[in-house]
Amino acid sequence: MSAPEIDLTSLKRAIVMRLDREGKEHSKGHQKSYANRYSMRSSDRALVELMFEKGDKSPANLWVRQDLVLELLDDGIPFTLSPAPKLYQTVGKTGEKQYGRHSALEDMMQLGKADLVCFALRNMADLDRVLSALAQVTRPLRA
Repeated sequence: MSAPEIDLTSLKRAIVMRLDREGKEHSKGHQKSYANRYSMRSSDRALVELMFEKGDKSPANLWVRQDLVLELLDDGIPFTLSPAPKLYQTVGKTGEKQYGRHSALEDMMQLGKADLVCFALRNMADLDRVLSALAQVTRPLRA
């Protein structure tokens, strides 16, 4: 049985409420309109970072470290891989290399330069599966 469909705005609101309960605001803070950055503790007390895109123009994207969610890559949640070697490969209008991902990720210790997965969450069940995988992370966890 599949999870009930809800509109994207309601889904994003529900995801933010859940992440606000499950984690805490990252030391780098949230972006006002586009993204929320979180840190949370696994059941083994390992610190885990994640970033959620809450902006009006994006899907319900949840960014996490790829090595922490490998078992979910065959689980049916739509995702895009974002490997670290592809960072800073594009040159911007000013001639400087651009980061190449959502700007909220760049300054995050664990996520900024790591191989990431961007899950396009369709419902709260997708979020539950990702959070469950992150809860199983064991120490030590390094950037």
